[in-house]
Amino acid sequence: MIRRWLLSSALAAMVLALTAGGSAAFPRPHQATVSVAGAVTTPATYSLAQLAALPQTSFSVSQRRWWGSRTHSDSGVSLEAIVEDAAPTLPSAKNGLLRVTVTVSSRRAGSATFALGEVVSGFGNHPAYLALDQDGHALPAPELVVPGDVNNARTVFDVDRITVAVQNPTPTTPPAGAVTIEDGPFTRTLSAGQLAALPPHTLDVSFLAGTASQIHTEVGPTLADVLRAAHIRWDLNTWVAAVGSDGYVATVTPIEAFVGGRPLQISLNEDGQALAQPRLVVDGDVKGGRYVSDVVDLVVGQGVAPHPGW
Repeated sequence: MIRRWLLSSALAAMVLALTAGGSAAFPRPHQATVSVAGAVTTPATYSLAQLAALPQTSFSVSQRRWWGSRTHSDSGVSLEAIVEDAAPTLPSAKNGLLRVTVTVSSRRAGSATFALGEVVSGFGNHPAYLALDQDGHALPAPELVVPGDVNNARTVFDVDRITVAVQNPTPTTPPAGAVTIEDGPFTRTLSAGQLAALPPHTLDVSFLAGTASQIHTEVGPTLADVLRAAHIRWDLNTWVAAVGSDGYVATVTPIEAFVGGRPLQISLNEDGQALAQPRLVVDGDVKGGRYVSDVVDLVVGQGVAPHPGW
């Protein structure tokens, strides 16, 4: 009897302590939010309801696994619109938005970095979305989806942070025909001969320059081969800023060539004529803003931005 009374008293005391604690003892489930920060004029934090109040786009996306694929009907907010609303702090330079990189991350599910120029409709026109609904059911947290990708490599679940950065490298002066590759403190220059020794690829490209269409045949190594020759490793969060001799800058991400269907090339020959200085070529863009002529530098960086408290 004494043992039973002691057990009953202990349980009663536990219940009293928990009920006295109120909401502190029973914390509410985590409410999903997405913060937008970094090099922006208007940082913001969105709740799911606030994201749902923004203009929504419906799209189909295929999830591919080793056992097969399944197509879903999603809807959500475009990454382009969210970044545009935050107003990146752009330099007073031609096509300044093409210097912007965007990292979409989750505490639990990793991150993926984009060149803004890839996803905006006026240049790359390869949109990415924060999906909020799938097959008519609300998702518990936003999910980064790139419906035009060939696989799910850039899918990020439980998105809670978007970090915007603006890359403003300055040109160097390598030897004629050479390109300097910079990755933090590491610098290596590939000569014209070293670039020419890499496996050549031929691309027939077309894009808008202003209102006029341009069509060219480009020959040269892939960007990935150039980075490999410089002993640069890259991943889902690597960006590359191509710098022209006149200071023009445009960013790309190596991963977009592999999953986004955008071949990236360092052209050495255009329309049968050798180029005095290489040219960055982005096959598939609707406008030629990310085609960088007279490339002298390839500046490499990582878009990963740690969460507070990491």
